[in-house]
Amino acid sequence: MWRGRFVLLVGLAGFMVLGCPAASATPMERVEPVSRADHIAAALARDPVYVTDHAPRSLPPDAAARIKASIARLGVPAYVAVTPTVGIGQENPADSLVPLLRDRLRKDGVYLVVDPSGGHGEARQFGGSRRLPVDDAWSAADFELPYDATAPEMIERFVEIALSGHARERRDHPHPEPKSKLREALDADDAADRRAAHIEWGLFGGGAVLSGGTILGLLIWRRVRSPKPRRKPTVKARTKKVQAKRKQRLSKQKGRR
Repeated sequence: MWRGRFVLLVGLAGFMVLGCPAASATPMERVEPVSRADHIAAALARDPVYVTDHAPRSLPPDAAARIKASIARLGVPAYVAVTPTVGIGQENPADSLVPLLRDRLRKDGVYLVVDPSGGHGEARQFGGSRRLPVDDAWSAADFELPYDATAPEMIERFVEIALSGHARERRDHPHPEPKSKLREALDADDAADRRAAHIEWGLFGGGAVLSGGTILGLLIWRRVRSPKPRRKPTVKARTKKVQAKRKQRLSKQKGRR
């Protein structure tokens, strides 16, 4: 009897050791971690504009509101994800985030993925009866804006070019790239330094002229006020004076006689 109970206990223990993990492994294998694309797509399903909260210094406080106002002008459904784009986008098409978001949402429209700094990203349109030149507009906007433009500025320029009717021309003939905000600040500092130098040299020159004029005036005044030195008589004048004295002596002697 004890032998039978022992065998039964051993069998139950083996079942628990071998059977339970195998049974519990199946549901664990089916659970997949939430990917980045899943997280952003879930956010876009609730709101067509997703703005990361990991780059507060790169985005203005009204970034989401400005982006919504911009894409509303397109007249087609649009979904925007403002998120770091390191390693994805046009430089790495295989790692593009846009197709993944479209697969998750399964909705037609314009999809934009933009870096918080606005310098990198991509734009694509899926389906829809109204086609927009998103590729040309995005390239033109990238050419026309400085490298440190923010995401709202990039999307605003993209929408403006896409609706202009001249996206291809602006892409092929871009305007000179404007100066970045950093370059403008450095140029402003240089200009301020030059103005300060001009003012400093002007004050120095004015002070020098004023000081020199004062000294010159004092010298002239002293020259005018000082008595004129007596001129020493010449040899001829001394001779005449001596002769005159001799004549006076001779005349006095004649008078005594």
